[in-house]
Amino acid sequence: MSPCPFCDNPKGGQPCGACGRAPSIGRRPCPACKKMTPLNEPACSHCGQAIRSEMRWKIPVIILMFVVAIGVSVLVRLL
Repeated sequence: MSPCPFCDNPKGGQPCGACGRAPSIGRRPCPACKKMTPLNEPACSHCGQAIRSEMRWKIPVIILMFVVAIGVSVLVRLL
């Protein structure tokens, strides 16, 4: 049995007997301590560092691009 990627418990399991997390869920490295933490948690489960979402800036850019595309298509039809 492999160790838990979240708490390093040597026995691990499905879910882990120590931390209760399932090793199969998505995870990401913490920018501060570099340990793995679940994707859906807003802060690192090891050091408590808040983790900002990568989509925080992408969603407004996508919306802006969509609005610009609509504007360009309207201009093309008017000309």
